[in-house]
Amino acid sequence: MKLTKCEQGHFYDGDKFPACPYCNTDLQTETAIVHTSEAPTAAEAAAPDGPVAGWLVVLDGPARGRDLRLGVGRSFLGLDAAGTPVTLSPDAPLGARQAVVVYDPETDAFTLQPGSSQELCYLAGQAVLEAQPLTGGEELRLGQSALRFVPFCGSGFRW
Repeated sequence: MKLTKCEQGHFYDGDKFPACPYCNTDLQTETAIVHTSEAPTAAEAAAPDGPVAGWLVVLDGPARGRDLRLGVGRSFLGLDAAGTPVTLSPDAPLGARQAVVVYDPETDAFTLQPGSSQELCYLAGQAVLEAQPLTGGEELRLGQSALRFVPFCGSGFRW
């Protein structure tokens, strides 16, 4: 994504639009028609860069039995259009990010943080409103899906 600022001060994706879509509203209509067959980028599962640090395993709900890879640093979590939990790419819109799992290799620790969307993430039945430590085996809920946290790093192993 190429963040571009127009003369009026609007920010827009210069890779998607040749000019500011806020100043030239015809561009919004044309782009919407061109991209209707594509899935939204926010819902695309994204494997984290670098080595795996842990997983979330879907226990119940859409994609039961599927695992989501967690990487070193921040792994953004959300739901796709079908309500299936996904690991989001770092450039996913803020409204799609329901939670963030962070693995800090310096402290060898995992933390669950609230996301930036209006939808909540729950840890052990409680809404995540501030950062919470994760040690392994905790149950999270995103939408109608229950997930279990399984660490790979920590407890003696780190990349």
